[in-house]
Amino acid sequence: MIGEATSSGGGGKDDSAAVSARKNKKPNYSRFTQQELPACKPILTPGWVITSFIVVGVVFIPIGLASLYASEHVVEIVERYDKDCIPPDYRNNSLHYIQTSEINKTCTMTINVPKHMKSPVFIYYELDNFYQNHRRYVKSRSDKQLRSKASEGVTETCKPEAVTSNGQPIVPCGLVAWSLFNDTYRFSVKKEVLDVSKKNIAWKSDQEHKFGSDVYPKNFQSGSLIGGGKLNPSIPYALYLYMCSSQGPLVIHRTYLGTGIHQDK
Repeated sequence: MIGEATSSGGGGKDDSAAVSARKNKKPNYSRFTQQELPACKPILTPGWVITSFIVVGVVFIPIGLASLYASEHVVEIVERYDKDCIPPDYRNNSLHYIQTSEINKTCTMTINVPKHMKSPVFIYYELDNFYQNHRRYVKSRSDKQLRSKASEGVTETCKPEAVTSNGQPIVPCGLVAWSLFNDTYRFSVKKEVLDVSKKNIAWKSDQEHKFGSDVYPKNFQSGSLIGGGKLNPSIPYALYLYMCSSQGPLVIHRTYLGTGIHQDK
């Protein structure tokens, strides 16, 4: 049995051309799309390289010398007092000395200044071995609570220092606030008190948007275990609190305390 197969319709080639035209996404030719625009392709010869380094050195070496000269004239004094301020009878049990409230912890130290320090003098405090970047510690705070008095009940992220034993919210809440550095300082020069200004120690954006001026301490450090300093309930301390408790990535915590201004320039 012989079968025959025939094809009808002579438009086969035209149909395939139309399909290929629809599938073709080739962009229109231009020198830009084909990356044929004129370009500068310098050849880095040894002469060009040496000349470039000489020009850079001539520009930046004087800048580096000026910066080095300025840094050498900065007077920086670091005075550690945590061991010297503990009485000899308590040096074997320093934790008891720190926790007890029955002992006067006022400590007077004399700092020798080898060079003249021009006013203003920037004062910092520094803590060593302070692991402030622990995940649980960093998250134990409430930004909404510090932003507005209306959100003082937002303490979900502040555990374990979120509420008191009777369910009242702690303001400010969280471990960051609970561990507030509580040492206080007074400075004097030749028996004359040195005023320490705390103005302009924070960013303007923090003052206006991040921390509210109507947030007052409430139920703060009222538990049985006291972690740090106490706050005056009549003073809005939100901004100052987090200036003193700002976290950093290192185990050395250094915070700007204020600016000392003395009449003797």
